[in-house]
Amino acid sequence: MKSLRIRTALVLSVMVLVCVSVVGLVTYNMAKNLYTDRVESKEFPLSINEVGHKIESYIDKFINASFQITQNSFLTDWVEKGEDEHGKNVLFDYFQTYAKNLKLDTIMFASDKTLNYYVEDKILKVISPENDKWYYALKDGSGLSLIDINRAEDGSGKIMMYINYKVQKNNKFYGIAATGVNLGEIVEFIQSQKIGRGGKFLLVDEKGDIKIGKDKSGNIKELVGEANLKKLLNENGGYVSLEKDGKNLLVGSKYIKSIGWYLIGELNKNELLEDLNSLAYASIGVLVVVLVSGLLLSLYLSSYLLKIILKLKTGLLSFFDLLNHKTNKAQPIDINSKDEFGQMAELINKNTKAIEDDIKGQVLFISKANTFVNEIKDGNFEVRL
Repeated sequence: MKSLRIRTALVLSVMVLVCVSVVGLVTYNMAKNLYTDRVESKEFPLSINEVGHKIESYIDKFINASFQITQNSFLTDWVEKGEDEHGKNVLFDYFQTYAKNLKLDTIMFASDKTLNYYVEDKILKVISPENDKWYYALKDGSGLSLIDINRAEDGSGKIMMYINYKVQKNNKFYGIAATGVNLGEIVEFIQSQKIGRGGKFLLVDEKGDIKIGKDKSGNIKELVGEANLKKLLNENGGYVSLEKDGKNLLVGSKYIKSIGWYLIGELNKNELLEDLNSLAYASIGVLVVVLVSGLLLSLYLSSYLLKIILKLKTGLLSFFDLLNHKTNKAQPIDINSKDEFGQMAELINKNTKAIEDDIKGQVLFISKANTFVNEIKDGNFEVRL
């Protein structure tokens, strides 16, 4: 009986374990696929677009600042009048106020009439074809503006953006106005942004060379390869999946039109499942605890039921021996619980006691009858039954 009890408990536990495991595995795979599909198709592209829009908004503010200088009629009128001293002082005041309000690092105007290169408070130099090819390239080119992003020449490591705009009026060229701004805020913003736990953002140029990001040098081609680079570096952006150094990576891009660069987002897809895996492991732990507890409880209950059944069996066998006159006294069933088994034992004990009393009465009557017969037999006719 004990062996049967243990086998039954084990079989039931294994059946429950298998059923729960199958359901858990199916549920985990469904959740995994739904979660990864949602991140890859919606959340990852949305994150790249959101960061890209913030970068575009920041840069457009300074592009517009340079453009507004070209719309200042004072500048063209002053050049027409010969760039007098009074107007020069007015220009310097205007530059200083403008730079302070917009937090510009530098602001300038290069006059095509005098070739003077005006900055916030002085004439810095005179433009020459040998030293200022950028000026003549923009002047003679078809575009209205030129944006140049480079590290500062002072060795500080700052990344500077210079926005140069043609100053024209009635199709007449007056010179070039420009602003310069430290992109430290953009650098900090990009380096602070994350996708998941280890995902990151980079700004790369049209060749894939890394310009801004945690990886301050190198080419994105080293990560994604030549074929994937072409998919990423286009005006519509793109998304690729690849394996690199044991990582399952998702890489996406967004074109920043104003500067001709690309925002690259990189995400390790294995990190997407870390929380889901932690939940699965926790669920397995809870399942094991529940199954062990259930097994112990089933063993306890089966042990309890076995003891009850054995007591009932012993009591009933003793009762049947009483009925078959194999014994004069049946063994009572010793179950003192208040449940159905206790009520059954109490009922059996009462009926057994009644039958015992009846049998004892019959035995006593038969004994007296035998005595009566023997007395008659011995000639004692006065005896009474």
